[in-house]
Formats: sequence, structure tokens, C-alpha cells
Amino acid sequence: MAKSGKKSLFFKPNSVSNIENYIHFAQKKSKSSGLQIRISYTHDSGLNLNVTGPKDKINLFEHQMRAYIEELEM
Repeated sequence: MAKSGKKSLFFKPNSVSNIENYIHFAQKKSKSSGLQIRISYTHDSGLNLNVTGPKDKINLFEHQMRAYIEELEM
């Protein structure tokens, strides 16, 4: 069984309209992966995702989020 872990991911969106898309994608991916996330947003630091679950799934989730954001911001 994979080790459990926690990780905080920070994203600074280019536009406010993208925040809702980021949150929807994160919720969808975390639910399908069996991860728990807590989402918070502040104007200064941006979007903060606190992810809890198996480390291998957290790493995969992080790569998927970064790829989605990169694609969305092009």
C-alpha cells in the first residue's frame, strides 16, 4: 500500500475567471483519484490546494493540475 501524505499546492491564476475552472478541475480529479482536498483563495497568495492521500496519487494529481493550468493559460 502506498504511503499517505499531505501536500500544499499553490497556483497564481492569470485571470480571476480561471479560478472557477481550476477549482472545478481540482474537485473532479481529486474525487476520481480518492484524494481529499481543501481549497482556499487569497488575493495575495492565489489558489491554495491542500491535498491528502496516497503520495503517488498526490504526485499524479499535481502533474495533472499543472498540465491543465498550462493548457488553460496558453
